[in-house]
Amino acid sequence: MVYFMFMRDDSRDLDIWTPSQRVLEDIRNDSVFQATPRLDCFQMCNALSDEALMQLWTDADVKSLNPGGDPYRYSITLETEDLHLEAELERRKRFSLMFIKDLKNPKECDCD
Repeated sequence: MVYFMFMRDDSRDLDIWTPSQRVLEDIRNDSVFQATPRLDCFQMCNALSDEALMQLWTDADVKSLNPGGDPYRYSITLETEDLHLEAELERRKRFSLMFIKDLKNPKECDCD
């Protein structure tokens, strides 16, 4: 109800409370995930800047691939004028990256 009362006020970022934004915030705050060699490998393979990667973890659409599953699996997609990225993550206690694909410039990344 509060969301609808304040939705006309553009100065507030009210979508931070949506499930998608909570998942993205958890990803951004997971320092162990952000420091993994696998994430670095996919970033280098796809030639993603730090800004592009941050945009993926900030502005993307999140879809649960198995609601209530164990482990939770998420598809994260970002489509802008310059980027079209897709990532898949699993979450147990921490996030695990399955892959990041650049759908505009697809290539095979051997990051296992």
